[in-house]
Amino acid sequence: MSLAQSWSFFNKEIEIHRYDRALVIIGHVFFGLQLIMSLIYYKERLLSFDAANYTFQLIYFEDFYIGHDRWISAPTQLLPLLAIKLGASLKVILMSYSASFILFYYVLFNLMVYGLRQARVGVFLALSLCLAMRYKFYGPVGEVILSIGMVGLLQAWLWRERADFSWPAWVHWSLGLGITAMIVFAGHPFAALAVFYLLGFEMIAQRRWKDGQTWAMIALALVGYGRKYISLQAEGSYEAGQMDNLQESFAMLSQFNTYYVFDRISWFFETEYAFPFAIFLIVVGVLCWKRHWLLALFILASHLAMLAAIMIAFAYLNDPIYILLDGYLSHLGIIWSLPIVYVFCQEKKWWSLALLVILLGFGLDRIHEKKAFFQERLGLLEGLLETNVTTQDRKLLHHIDHFDWGKMWMPWAVGVETLMLTALEGPESAATLYFKQHLQDEDDQLQDPNLFLGVHYSPFIFESDSLPKHLFQLKKGLYKRIDPGK
Repeated sequence: MSLAQSWSFFNKEIEIHRYDRALVIIGHVFFGLQLIMSLIYYKERLLSFDAANYTFQLIYFEDFYIGHDRWISAPTQLLPLLAIKLGASLKVILMSYSASFILFYYVLFNLMVYGLRQARVGVFLALSLCLAMRYKFYGPVGEVILSIGMVGLLQAWLWRERADFSWPAWVHWSLGLGITAMIVFAGHPFAALAVFYLLGFEMIAQRRWKDGQTWAMIALALVGYGRKYISLQAEGSYEAGQMDNLQESFAMLSQFNTYYVFDRISWFFETEYAFPFAIFLIVVGVLCWKRHWLLALFILASHLAMLAAIMIAFAYLNDPIYILLDGYLSHLGIIWSLPIVYVFCQEKKWWSLALLVILLGFGLDRIHEKKAFFQERLGLLEGLLETNVTTQDRKLLHHIDHFDWGKMWMPWAVGVETLMLTALEGPESAATLYFKQHLQDEDDQLQDPNLFLGVHYSPFIFESDSLPKHLFQLKKGLYKRIDPGK
């Protein structure tokens, strides 16, 4: 086949029903591959940081674990809680929990493409979950990325064919406001930026300047964001500290290139985002060529605004620790995916399908590469355990000065990470390692042979005697210091 013939084929227009069917198939394949990855890499996804903490909380308390009233996490905890209640093995619990996050997105995908009949938004969701997400695939419990699923549902609602849903106006209003409320009240506060982006895009692209429902949804998002800000401030939480950076935003943005976070974001664009970002810029260029000047300007302004918000939130960053930063950067995928789908799916040609598949494949490949970091991290923990654990000594105490921040990022959940990692071999193999902090004195408690040190923010929240015995048989005894000099 000659080059001209090849182009003639790829530039051929596809009948709308066949095109939508192809989009749906692409979406099914994407989520199928992600589901397989979630099962293969369940240890990488659930035995580090917040994911390990969430997992252990579910196992220990046998109840939902919801932080900051973000109930968007609840659906993902149904399957592992069922496994726990049925007395499943630790491996089954972990695999079911790892898969539940992909199933959460997949249920939303099916609701979009079959319920609201928006095949292109199904692909929008898939792109949003892989164009900018990298390390956060291996930290799936974060509400900052779970919110992306609900953002996709909102987009499907905005693009629905109203003629297909001959409901009273109050039903349309209620559903639109309900989805918005779920994002801003039950999700992560950062997702409000994506809501504003979607609504602004809709108003400009569809010229709905006087649409009362859209303005009501914007108002609701503003109220929800304000409520989240006030509640986080009252809690004095980690994220409240991040949001306090807003007070220094103008000072930072005037010299943003001197901050370490700017260097790291630049690294992401140079090494991880170059291809999808180039496609995004081309699509914006196409919008300009079609004289959609206001829409193109809005998209670029939204992109810059989100980048600014991320830099402000992570102004404190001074080490290449990406698990949190990557979650926020994942929302750039929403900014890029919406105009890509909006422009490509108007063409309904083979080349647009091919390019969508290439983008999805690129994102999946980059996500797959990131498993190496988490495998190396687990390997380092296993090495410490194998070297120091004995038949008698199943509980180890290390000092924080010996923690390898560059290769392991954060130590605060290592106590439960190592307990679950070792117990995968069998309940009787359970052992644990805890990194002692500088300003925390557990010396009195260390004399208790029943002591179990779990997580830094509340070391004594878990009691050894209350561990489920069919999963963890942690032998009683004193913690063995493996750094005698401390």
